[in-house]
Amino acid sequence: MNLISIYIFFPFILEFIIKYILGISEWSVIIIAVLMPITFFILFSLLKHRIKILKIIYLLIAYLPISINISHILIFNSEISCGAFMSIFATNISESIEFVDHVMSKKIIIFGLLYWISFGVLFFYSRELRFKAEKYKKTLITLFVILYPIFCFGDQRYRFPFEKVLFPYIEYHIDIIKNKKILNNRRNFVFHDIKSYIDKNEPELYIIVIGESSNRNHMSIYSNGLKTTPYFDSIKGELQIFDKIKSKYCSTLKAIKHIFLFNEKFENGDIITLFKQAGFKTFWISNQYALENNENITSIMATLADVKVFINKAHYRPKLASNYDESVVNYLRKVVLDKAKKKVVFIHLFGSHFPYAKRYPKNFDVFKSEKLDKRSREIAEYNNSILYTDYVLFKILNVIKNQDTNSYMLYFSDHAEDITDDPKSPHAHSDDIRTEEMFNIPFVVWLSPKYKSLNNDFMKWWNIHAECCPVDILHSIIDLSRISCKEYNKSKSIFSMK
Repeated sequence: MNLISIYIFFPFILEFIIKYILGISEWSVIIIAVLMPITFFILFSLLKHRIKILKIIYLLIAYLPISINISHILIFNSEISCGAFMSIFATNISESIEFVDHVMSKKIIIFGLLYWISFGVLFFYSRELRFKAEKYKKTLITLFVILYPIFCFGDQRYRFPFEKVLFPYIEYHIDIIKNKKILNNRRNFVFHDIKSYIDKNEPELYIIVIGESSNRNHMSIYSNGLKTTPYFDSIKGELQIFDKIKSKYCSTLKAIKHIFLFNEKFENGDIITLFKQAGFKTFWISNQYALENNENITSIMATLADVKVFINKAHYRPKLASNYDESVVNYLRKVVLDKAKKKVVFIHLFGSHFPYAKRYPKNFDVFKSEKLDKRSREIAEYNNSILYTDYVLFKILNVIKNQDTNSYMLYFSDHAEDITDDPKSPHAHSDDIRTEEMFNIPFVVWLSPKYKSLNNDFMKWWNIHAECCPVDILHSIIDLSRISCKEYNKSKSIFSMK
């Protein structure tokens, strides 16, 4: 076996060895590790006069995607999936830099150096393939014709490495085009039989706060040992704390679709449009980065609101300092002064998005790790981010409390984070690994005295211990806002479950 043969087989065999060591290999992995490079070996054999070009192409279709997959395995102990690539494509430069900074470790650096040094040696020193393909030309062509369709069009687990990158990329852009087209036709969508249980002359102010990566098991209002939510703890008697709620997804893009869209499809309507048709002025205040040209579902939902504000200006300018979540409070004060009688405000926080230490100012660096290792430090930083979110929520609540009106504040997280001292805890969230901790979201409601007096009979049905796995947030928000329509399903609301 000469260097060209090693060049062809090396990335696949290395990937198999790493999977085997980490215990995520199966019989299909062995098939891929052997048959897929054989397919490429046949191609190299039949086109020996084009070795230089083939080596460059092989870098792009094999070495590069396999290095990405191995890195994902080393970080999350699972192969990269279509969903993971969709999240990557929908992420801006600032978040990408933060992600790399968060996951970078010695093993990733060592792997990267050894992998690409090996590639360099094999690439520059392999010159020709000595295998005499002419003797077996018909056999080789037959094998190629059999194997190529399997890896090109078969089960996704057996696809060529480059397809695992290319197909999600195409799918992502098709999704963008489709969503933009539907967004342009939003005016034509009409909800049926809209009605409100509140008098049309009664002012209403509803605040819906969407957290990021918050796990209720790290919050002291849910009986966590550390005092991570001292502000909410001090008003616990005023809060409705639902303790058995789980999110449907553990990635932001999928979670946002589930929260805002009926049946998770634009064609069936969205909750912002429903509020507008019900007579509410809608606001979107976000401290997360905005993607230009509405290139993900979050940006598209914001576009539907009457007023949208993206506070964080670090998008595409990574050196610019990110704003902390308390920045949303000043914008909320302006909303309160707006003359509209009925208002609903969606506030999207950065919450506990990694890297956790960048989500709170220095004076909230309260919890310290007694250990010096990275994992222990991350847990302390995550708890600090929860502490800061508690402070921000308390400030938001104080703005609402100063208004003598029919109002509520609903706080929940799009998904949670698996971050514990268990060695198997990934300290992340991912649809590829989906641990139970990633779904344990907080779900907390504050109600004004006027809201309680107007909706006393409705509140009698509430059961804060009701199991809702997963929670249907869209129908719950409609229920809590005391509106309804033909498309609304009362049985899906957490507030109507016994």
